[in-house]
Amino acid sequence: MESAIDVVYTWVDGSNPGFQSRLQACLQEFSSSPSPSSISPQRFRDNGELRFSLRSVEAFAPWFRKVHIVTSGERPQWLDTSHDRVSVITHDVIFPDKSDLPTFNSNAIELHLHRIPNLSKKFLYFNDDIFLGRPASVNDFIKADRGQYVYFHNWPLHSDAKDGPVHDRAYAHTQSLVDRLWGHRYSRLLPAHAPQLYDRELLASLERIAPQEFRETSSHRFRSPNDLVLRVFYSFFLLDSPGQMGKHETKVLKDLRACKFVGLDDHVGRMRRAFWEIRIVRPKFFCINDDLGDAPLDHRTLTCLRSFLRSYFPHPSCFERRTDVG
Repeated sequence: MESAIDVVYTWVDGSNPGFQSRLQACLQEFSSSPSPSSISPQRFRDNGELRFSLRSVEAFAPWFRKVHIVTSGERPQWLDTSHDRVSVITHDVIFPDKSDLPTFNSNAIELHLHRIPNLSKKFLYFNDDIFLGRPASVNDFIKADRGQYVYFHNWPLHSDAKDGPVHDRAYAHTQSLVDRLWGHRYSRLLPAHAPQLYDRELLASLERIAPQEFRETSSHRFRSPNDLVLRVFYSFFLLDSPGQMGKHETKVLKDLRACKFVGLDDHVGRMRRAFWEIRIVRPKFFCINDDLGDAPLDHRTLTCLRSFLRSYFPHPSCFERRTDVG
């Protein structure tokens, strides 16, 4: 098995004055209006998830080597940046073309994660709204023969590039590239909202396979329908490309014990039931996606979320300042 596996996060604090200033300046310079969902407040809102996702990793995957947190320049106030197992990486470190910055497009940022300095060959990528709910081992991601498991929801992958929300259209756009490169053999499922295992060297090879698509997405400062979505492209590269086909194994996360996805909404009772279900079932992976638009931080659903996370992950991680362990 791999001797070193790092954990990578992307993180943003939309309330930071510096971030807000860069966002407004970029919007004023933008030649056309980006999709409303690309600049919705929930896209950049920090509900404190990173702190608790880190707690989940330390509690349930203590075998990781190091954590890299990719940001536009902001740092969580509670983070102990002096810890020797954490590094904060700014976008300018990993974007080879600095004219692409500032960026507010997670699809663009993810395409450059393999450029993080001193990154392990294989690494686990977490969005900050993804958590481990119980112990996970290296064997949950890497097969005994050194292939990997590729996780999917039991949901069809959106296939209409001309219709739907911007992220769905980007899924379809990416699938069309997969079809052109490796053929369309079956009805594809959506790669799961779960920790994603990547191989740094394979990511670099993908950039050589589709340099124009990488370059175009990198230049998109906001999410666009013709973005290349890394988790879709990488998953089907592993499963469909001639050099990788047969080495890796698909796992569809149908069982609640395996994965739970929660989209936050205004129905507090429904949210409480969803959090209660996570507490009782303790899925291996769960994702809590913020769909609350411009809701204030004291919105009842967000208050309920923070209370749930504090109770599920009550113990501070080693990455938190000792004077700030909320």
